[in-house]
Amino acid sequence: MYEDLKKRIVEVLVYLESKGLNYGRSGNISVRASGEHIVITPSGLVKSKLKPEDLVIVDYNGEIVEGFNKPSSELPLHLAIYRAYEYFNAIIHAHSIYTGILSVMREPLPPILEEMTIYLGGDIRVADYAPFGTRELAENSVEALRNRKAVILANHGVVACGIDLEDALEVLELVERAAQIYVFSRLTGRVTTLPIDVVEHQKKIFLERIKLRKEQEVSE
Repeated sequence: MYEDLKKRIVEVLVYLESKGLNYGRSGNISVRASGEHIVITPSGLVKSKLKPEDLVIVDYNGEIVEGFNKPSSELPLHLAIYRAYEYFNAIIHAHSIYTGILSVMREPLPPILEEMTIYLGGDIRVADYAPFGTRELAENSVEALRNRKAVILANHGVVACGIDLEDALEVLELVERAAQIYVFSRLTGRVTTLPIDVVEHQKKIFLERIKLRKEQEVSE
């Protein structure tokens, strides 16, 4: 099932590796394939070398519907996000460098660029630490994602969410680019964030877009 979607996920995995946004066996991707199924990457395999048939289809209880591999160990995280935020239909969890630096520092990414507030919802929070694959990590991430499209996982990586896979990929690239700018700015000794009134105004634009998306999904 969902052959075209599986092929696109594999393409994105190769792209992430080529751009230094993920590496090796780390990271995972999932996409809502329908109201009943989620396509997700398998656990323990080199992501850039996956084939479409390596991907796993699960239901919303996490039970395998199709596939011979074990689903990602972060399946609880993906399921929790989908349950909490119905407007997200794709999730990319990556181990990119500059968001990785912030995850180790356990420091949020402040709103330094206007596109961050318009497209991401504002600053990117750091979810409280919990071991990978745990229910606690899933719960912490869901909380830190409130009114945002991305979250940094303490000592771990980043999670980017979108209305579809292409949107989630755009979110991931924007967060990593902003993190890189922030880290280098910190090295210069000076970081200037956006004015508070600008941030609040652009947050309203972001939330209105999410509201419209919710209404569209209800009507579809």
